[in-house]
This record gives sequence, C-alpha cells and structure tokens, in this order.
Amino acid sequence: MKHHERGKGLRAREGNGKKPEEIVTTASLYDNSFKLIFGGAGGVGKTTLLNRFMYNEFNPATPLTVGVAFNTLAIERQGRNIGLALWDLGGQDRFRFIQGIYCEKSQAAFVFFDMSNLGTLGQVPDWISMFRQYNDQSIPIVLVGTKMDLVPETELENIHAIANQYVVDYGMYCYGPTSAMLKINVEEIIYYMIDLLIYNDYCTRAQQAQTGDPGT
Repeated sequence: MKHHERGKGLRAREGNGKKPEEIVTTASLYDNSFKLIFGGAGGVGKTTLLNRFMYNEFNPATPLTVGVAFNTLAIERQGRNIGLALWDLGGQDRFRFIQGIYCEKSQAAFVFFDMSNLGTLGQVPDWISMFRQYNDQSIPIVLVGTKMDLVPETELENIHAIANQYVVDYGMYCYGPTSAMLKINVEEIIYYMIDLLIYNDYCTRAQQAQTGDPGT
C-alpha cells in the first residue's frame, strides 16, 4: 500500500525557504524512514520512472526536472510502515552546483542511464562521486537502465554486459534494466533497495542489542 504527497518541486535558484534536512518524512510516524536520491543525465527518464512507481502513471513527454524535485511516500513493507523521502535531481549540468547539499544524509542512491543512448553512461561516474562525497563512501548505489522498450532485443545482451561491468568497476550493488512504459522492473528495483535498507537496519539493531549500545 502506498500513500504519497505529490511533488514539492525545488527550483535551483528559488528553493522553498527550507533546508533539505527540514524537508523530511516525519520519522516518529514510521518504523523506518529512508531518504533515497535519484540521479543521472538529463532526459534519461528518472522522473518518468518515479511517476510510474508512485502514481502508476506514464507520460512519455514528462518535462525535465528543474534543479531538484521532492516527493514523500508511505508504504508497508515486510510488516513495517516505511516513510520515504524521494529526491529527484535534475540531470542538466547547470544544476549540479546546488545539488550536493540535497544529497546529504541519504540512505541509498540510484544512478540512471538511457539504454537506448549508451552515451548517458558517461555521466554515471560523476553522479557516483557526488553521492559518495556527500554521504558515507559505503552508501548503497544501484545502476538503473531505462527505456528498455526502445532497445532491439539483439542489443540487450551487450548493454547488460556493459552495465554490469560498470557495477563492478564502480562498486555499485547491482544493475536493473527497466521500462516505465511497460512497467518492467520499476517497483522491483526500488523495493530491492528498500528491502536492503530494512535488512541493514535489522542487523544494526541486533548488533546494538547484543552489545548493549542503544545507537543514535
């Protein structure tokens, strides 16, 4: 079950008067609260995929994100009430100067590329570098391929091989090919990360209980 708040957009120069840490899902309402960040080259389909995940909507003419867009989502997963803060970072270079601050205190990250335009893989290392610069170096990162429906089947094996090599080379957790139009792997790739975060939280709490450390 999902409960969402649609788009609190943050323009690169205007903002909304609040610091990123002030715009968070209210932790006391949930068993877990996770901040997820989404980056990638402009036009690769980050916002389109998120809209499919949150609202089950598909718009092939989704406008490019200006600066940063923010959404909240409440879900039930593994018997827990989970609050998500989803930060959609505009892919155009002119917004990069402001985006670092919005990456801070994230629990996980997704880096997107367009499977029908492999040139967009060229920006993946820069996004990974920014995510790690403003978070712990071990932040879980998933590589997401979009627009799989536009790729001839004969080319898929090669694209998967290239993407999986990026995962190895840059220490990401996994690669997931998706299609927002056909709703392929949209929920699966995001729930993969949420399940991982739930598991990590469980392990942390178990370790704290064993050592008598209450944590923070």
